[in-house]
Amino acid sequence: MMAIKDEGTPVAPSTRPKILYLDAYDSFSNNIIAQVEQSIGADVSKLFIDDSRFRANSEPDRAEEPLSLTEYLKDFDAVIAGPGPGWATDEKDVGLMQDLWKLERDDLLPVLGICLGFQSMAVAFGAETTTMIEPRHGVVSDILHKGHSIFSNVDQLLATQYHSLQVSIGHAIQTKRAVRYPGELWEATELCPLLEPLAWDFDNKKNGAVLMALRHTEKPFWGVQFHPESICTNKEGANIIQNWWESAMTWNTKRALSQTVELVVEPLAAGAPLTMDRLRDVWGLSYRDAVHGKKRKLNAISSNKSFDEAVREVVEFEKQREAPRKIANIILYGDDKTVKGYEPEMLHCATTGSGRLTVSNVCEIFEVQRSEAIVLESGLQSDLLPLKVGTGRYSIIGLIIPGETLRLHYYSDTKTIQLRGGEDEVVFETVVQDVWFAIKTIMQRLKPRHTPSGPTFAPFWGGLVGFASYEAGLETINVVPSERLKDEPIVPDICFAYVTRSIVFDHQVKKIYVQSIRGADDRAWVMDAIDRIYDAVGQKSVVTTPSSSPASNPFDSIPQNPILDAYLRSGKAVLADSFDYESRVRECQHFISEGHSYELCFTTQNRVEYRKMDAFDEDIMSGELSWKLYNRLTKQNTAPFSAYMRLHNMHILSSSPERYISWDRNGSAQCRPIKGTVQKRPGVTAVDALAILSSPKERAENLMIVDLVRHQLHGVYGAGNVHVSQLMEVEEYETLWQLVSVIDAVPHGVRGKARTPEEWEEPADYISGKKASLNASNQGYEAFVNSLPPGSMTGAPKKRSCEILKELEGNKRRGIYSGVLGYLDVGGGGDFSVVIRTAVKIESDNDSDKDVWTIGAGGAVTAQSTPQGEYEEMVGKFNSTSRPFKL
Repeated sequence: MMAIKDEGTPVAPSTRPKILYLDAYDSFSNNIIAQVEQSIGADVSKLFIDDSRFRANSEPDRAEEPLSLTEYLKDFDAVIAGPGPGWATDEKDVGLMQDLWKLERDDLLPVLGICLGFQSMAVAFGAETTTMIEPRHGVVSDILHKGHSIFSNVDQLLATQYHSLQVSIGHAIQTKRAVRYPGELWEATELCPLLEPLAWDFDNKKNGAVLMALRHTEKPFWGVQFHPESICTNKEGANIIQNWWESAMTWNTKRALSQTVELVVEPLAAGAPLTMDRLRDVWGLSYRDAVHGKKRKLNAISSNKSFDEAVREVVEFEKQREAPRKIANIILYGDDKTVKGYEPEMLHCATTGSGRLTVSNVCEIFEVQRSEAIVLESGLQSDLLPLKVGTGRYSIIGLIIPGETLRLHYYSDTKTIQLRGGEDEVVFETVVQDVWFAIKTIMQRLKPRHTPSGPTFAPFWGGLVGFASYEAGLETINVVPSERLKDEPIVPDICFAYVTRSIVFDHQVKKIYVQSIRGADDRAWVMDAIDRIYDAVGQKSVVTTPSSSPASNPFDSIPQNPILDAYLRSGKAVLADSFDYESRVRECQHFISEGHSYELCFTTQNRVEYRKMDAFDEDIMSGELSWKLYNRLTKQNTAPFSAYMRLHNMHILSSSPERYISWDRNGSAQCRPIKGTVQKRPGVTAVDALAILSSPKERAENLMIVDLVRHQLHGVYGAGNVHVSQLMEVEEYETLWQLVSVIDAVPHGVRGKARTPEEWEEPADYISGKKASLNASNQGYEAFVNSLPPGSMTGAPKKRSCEILKELEGNKRRGIYSGVLGYLDVGGGGDFSVVIRTAVKIESDNDSDKDVWTIGAGGAVTAQSTPQGEYEEMVGKFNSTSRPFKL
């Protein structure tokens, strides 16, 4: 078989088929694309259902004709109409999908509809959609089929479902819950005579028979209600994709042959001679027309752009890079005014053993508690080893140098990015279109020119440390954040300090790194700091060794403090009203039952209020009170991703158990989403917790987030490079048990994650064997940005869920809560936690006599939730964080 180029030169046909994926803004789309690419070796292009190029443009200066979907499709071999929120009868929800089912004769091409795409196909040919009595989200069931069509040679199919709506074709098994004879189950109906049932689900008695698959008897259209790509769908899901593609190729080949016959017979009838050249021309033309269309006018999205538009895009791209480059240059070289630059061309590093020394001990040696500070701390067991394998190995103390440390602020409502000096003064500010592109540009400029020599395994050498709010994440999915309240203190949506001196603990081998990227002259500080830590290690060893005459212990982290005790006694907890909270949970479930979301992570802001007194002022202003509260928090609620951050007007005390994402300097990434929680209470054992977390509700919550995270990582790393290494396992923490999954992603061509030294000496090849390309090393950052806001705090599909949550939460900003907190290393790595189990205080200029700490809490609402249960879960999470705030 041969194809021809557009100019007519014969060439071999492409070995990789081209498939168009119509994306309805679902949060599992990239998993489907990855499965298709792996299963059939196809190149898949994505097109959103509301792509504006296919609609008439009302702008007077942009009056060009809309693109024709029919012509666009001629560049593809087949189409997949994907899942998404909403109803197949709503034009806004299905968009371009509805045009697929109207294709006729020469414009036809094979289509597979999945979930919403399946429902759209069914509705187009007479079916109806109705709500189900019990929605099926994250539920795995045994699907009944008879091994026909795309189910050929498919064995037992265990498939994941994500739907609240079902297709009704007027079948007797749906209307009467019975058939007259077994074969009737697979027959078309009077309502939909062109749709042949291929599969059913009888798993839920309340729902009855739910149609799971169809095929059109005259057109090359197939559809499935379930999700073949889900991590919990068995291997038969991939077999169904392969069967669909074989059916699609068979249909394409038959059409090509039929058109060839037409093109041969017509010339013969007219008396034209049939030569080999004529046959070659006819076959080449017919193959191109039948499979790929006539002249390929729409080979790429950019092909419709004029030269002027392309030039404008290049100019705009360079303009976007101009401001962040200027910020980076000020950081590196100063501004000849108040900022003295420090180019990270050299990493100074020295190491020593940590012994019995804790992170808190080292912080107090360097008087971190007396001023602004950043501490990213891994909770430890009593033997000072990490809580869990794979979490919390490192702790980082980012030293804020008074009067010098630079910071980046970003405000989403004005899209303003600021570089602030050591006195918190604005050094430079500008408006940016894409803040994450700006930060990426800055970090690329800050990367050391040479790979550091000496002990360099520490994951953080220096760089940006701080947080990004939930609202900063909303920008990445084109959801407009809620406006700030008039009396609300102004807090940046992104706040990073540029840390040039740091102390890093490796708790696994009990090793401390002291580091500086402040240029050639800072070696002396590193050596002085190492000496101070070494002396403290010896002193701690003496006071913690049993003795007949014990020495006083200067390392007691929480000594008796009458001022702190008085402060805590004045506290009062203010929780969300149970009636209102439960009412909002019911509203969440209404949106879920109507097909707009699979899961909604509904949250609220609780408070702990204290009375201000003059005696407290100096303590509060110095930050020591916040530091003491943080020490109480980490002692009573030990967690693998704790953090203390005091910057600008913010005090952040976090005991998060959840890693958002981490990536090494080669770009290999890991996410550890948590969904499913059991509080530790009297009478609740580990066995009880396992039973509760093994329930369909808890597993469904976790599964939905796992599939969401896979989708986000597949969008960056591509097919074959994302793997689930831990699926829904129970982990125990100080105050609760949680259901945790782990998803890893490795750039193509990189041999896995960096090796980790388990002994003191670092291996020479600690970075994976093949050096990552610049693109691969950037993939970790791209995954970090593309996954915002954290899926475990939104639900899925993410965009529609966030829009719904914005309304249900009263258009109040979540702020730092539900955002992410961590670091961007100048070497290219990064690590962030999800901001949960966190108390936040914002200093303001008002004359209030109250000191207010907000503690956000919530939970994932599903169709299986109970309003009372959700409220109790929220209160339990609040209590686990607020305990240290009480005497």
